[in-house]
Amino acid sequence: MSILRQYERLNAIRDALQGRLELYEARDCFGFDDFDDGTASELRDRIAELSDEISSLERRRSPYEHR
Repeated sequence: MSILRQYERLNAIRDALQGRLELYEARDCFGFDDFDDGTASELRDRIAELSDEISSLERRRSPYEHR
C-alpha cells in the first residue's frame, strides 16, 4: 500500500473515532451515562496512536511530494 493510501486510510479511521468520541461525550453531557466505563479513554488512546502513525508517515514522505 502506498504511503498516501495508508495516510488517507488512517485519517479516515481517526476521523471516525473522533466522531464516536464526540457522540460519547455528548451522551455524557446529557446524563445518559452516569458511570465511566473507560470507553472515552480507549477512544482517546486509539486516536493518539493513529495520530502518531500519521505523523510518522508524514515524516517518511519524500520532500518532493506535494500535499
